[in-house]
Amino acid sequence: GASLAGVGALRSGALDDGAPRHASSAPALQHDILADIGGGLLDYERLSDAVGAKVVGVELVPGSERRWPQSHSAKLRLELDGGEGSKVVFLKKVAAENMPDKSWSELRRDLASARIEARFYKEFVPEFADRGLRLLRAFLVEDHLSDLEVEEPDDDAHETALRSGGILMLMESAEDFVQESPLSAEQARLSLGALAKMHAAAWQDPDMLSRASSRLNPVSSYWALRLRGREELGRMGENWARYLEAFKEHDPEFLSRPEIVRLAERLERMAPWVSQQMTVEPTDPFATLAHGDYKAMNVFLPLAGPHGEALPLDFQWTGVGLGMSDVAMHLSHSVTPTALRGDGERELVEFYRRTLLDAVRDEGASASYTPEVAWRHYRLGVLDWARMVFSVFFDGASPEKFSARASNPNVGLVYRDVSASLDFLRRVDACLRDFETENATR
Repeated sequence: GASLAGVGALRSGALDDGAPRHASSAPALQHDILADIGGGLLDYERLSDAVGAKVVGVELVPGSERRWPQSHSAKLRLELDGGEGSKVVFLKKVAAENMPDKSWSELRRDLASARIEARFYKEFVPEFADRGLRLLRAFLVEDHLSDLEVEEPDDDAHETALRSGGILMLMESAEDFVQESPLSAEQARLSLGALAKMHAAAWQDPDMLSRASSRLNPVSSYWALRLRGREELGRMGENWARYLEAFKEHDPEFLSRPEIVRLAERLERMAPWVSQQMTVEPTDPFATLAHGDYKAMNVFLPLAGPHGEALPLDFQWTGVGLGMSDVAMHLSHSVTPTALRGDGERELVEFYRRTLLDAVRDEGASASYTPEVAWRHYRLGVLDWARMVFSVFFDGASPEKFSARASNPNVGLVYRDVSASLDFLRRVDACLRDFETENATR
């Protein structure tokens, strides 16, 4: 038989003795990537039930296997019976036993975010599909996290149960797509177009949003203040002082201005008010289902370029929020600085707004979600995400650290590219000045 460690020749058209293998309880592929959360193996029968066609062979797509600390995944090519050809699917497993050693609370947080994504695909994607929104489908979703609700384990049994649990998802595979970072202006329009259509599908829908607030996250975005806590705010000043010292030679005039020296102090003072402005309930105007972590590596771009449509993915932090929270994070995190300079930033925000309203097709929404309202939400979103950048991502910031992760597409541009970082600071300063003036007149 094939080596279990290999990825290029793992195929299960036959048993080791050469006898043909049919849909049955027998494992479809003797490889640990196909082990389910309970320790068994996905067999032909389960795969056939999931995809709605008889599976008679399975091959691990060469080079597709990924083993991250938080999840294991791979593409599988399923051979279908009756000359129906083959189907490529994506298998993702989040197993607590594979995660790094963590405290109970940290493990619960990470597994809870995985459950959010599983619920999104199982409970919300079919409804979005009925509304004409194209997202990747889940053929199979298994939730083995019955002890997740226990905040503190009473005994070893609870902890053992949680550490043996996890999530398994068998999904449609995104073929003819690519992931890139940073994004050009043209690519940003593709990603923002897909985001706007997702937001439009849940726009001001109190029924869907009420369900989302209980089944997903009541507040979207991993950086939401109520999720992070006030303790992080205290780190901003120290991080900023070190940033100023480390980068002073890159723009000494700008970084020595008194209002810039006090940038962290100003941001910290405004943070609770900004968070309040960005927090919405399911019945509030402009509320929608926000992605919560819309970086470049969480969206597939079509190989067809501007003639295709992008596909958002990874919905672990999805919940009720303002759509502009996603836009603000996305532009600063993932879009090349040149695309945002001049009128570029405002043009991309307006492109998102127009695309959303075209998809909503509601005259009332068009009348209320004006360019002024959208721009205000966006600027608040910039400040809300900036709090996370200053308190967490600027920790230990230096030109050397930026250079070391310059090619890492998962890392935000504003903490791996000096030019993008300085542009971001100017945006933060401008947004703060606007809202400081607004608050001073209250």
